[in-house]
Amino acid sequence: MTEMSKAATPWPIAPMKAVTGRLPRADGWWYEPKWDGHRAIARRRGDTVDVISSTGKPRAATWPWLVAAVLAATDRDVVIDGEVIAYSDDGTHSFQGVGRADRPHAYVVFDILDLDGGSLLARPWRQRRELLTAHVTPAAPLVVTPVSDDAELMVEVTTANRFEGVIAKRADSTYQPGRRSSSWVKVKYRAEQEMVVGGWKVGEGVRSSAFGSLLVGVHDDGVLQFVGAVGTGFDDRTLDAVMARLRPLASDACPFGEVPKLPGRPRLRWVRPELVVQVAFAEWTEGGGIRAPVFLGIRDDRDPRDVVRET
Repeated sequence: MTEMSKAATPWPIAPMKAVTGRLPRADGWWYEPKWDGHRAIARRRGDTVDVISSTGKPRAATWPWLVAAVLAATDRDVVIDGEVIAYSDDGTHSFQGVGRADRPHAYVVFDILDLDGGSLLARPWRQRRELLTAHVTPAAPLVVTPVSDDAELMVEVTTANRFEGVIAKRADSTYQPGRRSSSWVKVKYRAEQEMVVGGWKVGEGVRSSAFGSLLVGVHDDGVLQFVGAVGTGFDDRTLDAVMARLRPLASDACPFGEVPKLPGRPRLRWVRPELVVQVAFAEWTEGGGIRAPVFLGIRDDRDPRDVVRET
C-alpha cells in the first residue's frame, strides 16, 4: 500500500452516497447489505469520540453507547462511517425502532476515512476495507458489515434475512464526501425513500385529535411537488410523536408548488417543509404520485432540501 496522506480528514464531513439503480454484476464490484437506519460518522481522537449525522448534527449525546463502542473497538485515532440500526423483537432491524429507548441498537460500520490523522479519502475502497478490518474490532454493539464479491449470494442472504436491499461498490472507488456517486449503487427490494411533509389532512373519529394523513412531497427543480397522502403505518406512539413535530411548524402558506387536489372536501393544514419522513409505497404513478404509501418513520438525518425523487 502507498503511504497515507499526511493531511487529516476534514471535520465535520458529509457522507458519500449511492445512486439508485440496477445491481451491477461485473468484475471489480463488491456487495454489502443495505442497512435500514440512520447514517452516523464517528471520529476518535485520543479518548474523545465525536459523532455526527449525515447532515452534520452532533449525535454523541444522543447515542452515548456508540461512543463507548468506538472506544472499545479500536485504540487508534480514526474516522469511521456507518449506520445506527435498531432491532425488532424477531431480531431483524427496524427503521421505526431507531431512537426508541426500548429497542436494542447497533452501530454497523462499513468504511474508514482517516487513520491516525492521515486521510484515506483518496484510497480505493478495497484498501479502505482492509484497513477497516485490520484496525476496528467488532464487539457488540459495534459491527463491521459483511461484504462479498458474489452478487447472487448477497441477494440471496439479504432477501432471506429481510434486509432493505443491497449496496454495490466499485473496488477502486475513492470516498467522495457529500456526493452521490455512480461508483456506489443501491438496490432496494421495495419502493421506499425520504419525503418532505408539507402538511396534513385533519383526522376524523379516533384520529380527530391528530391527523388523518400526512401530505408529502419531493423537490423538483427546487419546488416541492406533492406526491401523496400517507395515512397508514402509524400507531398511537408514532401519531403522537409526529404531531409533536408538526405543531411548531404550523404555517398559513401551502409549501407545495400547487395546492394538492384530494377527493372530498378535506380540511388541510400546512407546515413549513422541514420534517423528513421515510415512506414505503407500491409504485410511482404515471402522474408522478405514489400508490399505497406506508409511513416508516421520521428521518432526523436528512436535509429536506436534498429530498428528490430517487426512482
